[in-house]
Amino acid sequence: MSNDSDAARIWRDREQRRAVERARIDEERTDRQRELGRLGSPSGPDDPTPPGVLHGTTEAGSPSRAADPPLVAGPGGLAPSAREIGGALRPAALQEFLRTNPMERFNILALNAQRFPELLEAARGDPVLLSAIAHQSELLMSRVKEEVDDPLSAGAFLRDQVHRWYLESPRDEGWSERMADSWAGLFADSRVSGGRLQPWLNLRLGSLHAQASRSGSLGGRVRQSLRRKRPAETSVARSAIQQIRAEVAQAILDDLAARRRDKEGPVPLVHLSELAIRRQVATLNDVLSQLFHGPETGPFIVLHPNRYPECEELQIRPPVGNVSGAALAYSLAVGRTSRRPSGRGPGAPDSGGGAASEDLAGAEGDSSEELDSSTVWEADRVDAAAWRRVVKERKRERHRLDTPPKDCHGRTAYAPLRTLVLEDAEFRASFLSVKWRGCPAGLPLLGTLLQKGTLVPEVATDHEYLEAELGDLAKGDPQWHPPDHTWVVGEWTVTREGSHAEGFRFTAKRAG
Repeated sequence: MSNDSDAARIWRDREQRRAVERARIDEERTDRQRELGRLGSPSGPDDPTPPGVLHGTTEAGSPSRAADPPLVAGPGGLAPSAREIGGALRPAALQEFLRTNPMERFNILALNAQRFPELLEAARGDPVLLSAIAHQSELLMSRVKEEVDDPLSAGAFLRDQVHRWYLESPRDEGWSERMADSWAGLFADSRVSGGRLQPWLNLRLGSLHAQASRSGSLGGRVRQSLRRKRPAETSVARSAIQQIRAEVAQAILDDLAARRRDKEGPVPLVHLSELAIRRQVATLNDVLSQLFHGPETGPFIVLHPNRYPECEELQIRPPVGNVSGAALAYSLAVGRTSRRPSGRGPGAPDSGGGAASEDLAGAEGDSSEELDSSTVWEADRVDAAAWRRVVKERKRERHRLDTPPKDCHGRTAYAPLRTLVLEDAEFRASFLSVKWRGCPAGLPLLGTLLQKGTLVPEVATDHEYLEAELGDLAKGDPQWHPPDHTWVVGEWTVTREGSHAEGFRFTAKRAG
């Protein structure tokens, strides 16, 4: 009887331990299901998936004793079900990686922060888990490829990160240390002098995929070898322009990660400048114009107050002149020193000629010395000296002036420019060498007429632009036409001859 009693006691103790272990497994499974439900898992009361597949149980409801745990359909693809009794605890990083949704909850910065060697170490010896890692890394590589190699997506992402840099970096003492890790290797390899700092994200994902596939189940390795089109390989292949575009975007991020915003002056873009030495300035300018939708000659507007009201206009300025080597430098600087008053409109003082434009500047806070072709139209005070500097700089760079805004006639900068074109022959010649293309065409046509003495418009509508300019100068009314087709503007007398049928010819003579 004592033997039967001992056997019964041993049996009862074993059943009690099994019951405790089953309760612990059920509790872990419930927690996992709750977490998957919170993250948007398709599992739920209406889920048609058999419980033996979704929850790792048999048809009878008891825990599955299969050697390989089944896979759970999670938000990001496939993830292993609850671990076996006595199995190793899976780190949170591995669970987060397997739950990453390449479409709905994709966060490229969080993915870039993952330590992929640690994921392999956590899945060592588990073929099913390794196969899930290989499958997930392949899906993520395709999404990363779409994000970073599309110029529209890449440009939008760069704007968001520059906006973040503008707002956060001035008050973040640990900015450089934190962001160097967060942004490194997003678009391309992040390099420092002496070697590579961080490989591109898709290269790291590709290495993870290859190692997980080699260490996974035999069936997974066979299927991988039989596939003709391998997304993991196509996701790291790039054309020449895609590679250069990625290098430019990564250089901008590396420069912003290395320096906090300085309110006192422009931020030098050292990595971008070094890249220009290897790739040439013209190539980089072309890529920057694609990313930020600007003219190929620059400057390239990254942030604008119209879209980011809390920010000043920020623009990437390319090197000026024929510089090379250490003198070649890109910079990120504030583009507009001041904004045009909102009250200026048709009722504002007209832009008739006169010597008054010489007195438009002179206040200490004018900052006219900092104006360039892209900012001069927004300034509240512009003098003749500022226009001379702008035109001289454009001529030295062998670039044209930026096309002015449509309402340029009502802006402060127009009056001194037109006065210089009328009165200064040397400035007029320089202006015509860098004159803007397209509308408004009146002032360039007037400058050509005064410089040459005669003008035969090449385009049928050019005479209308010229006559509007002359009418505005003579009477302050662009619609005014003299009965005898003779305009007197300052010291100049302009006469029109001919007709619509035979064409027009303008002649300009200076008094005295």
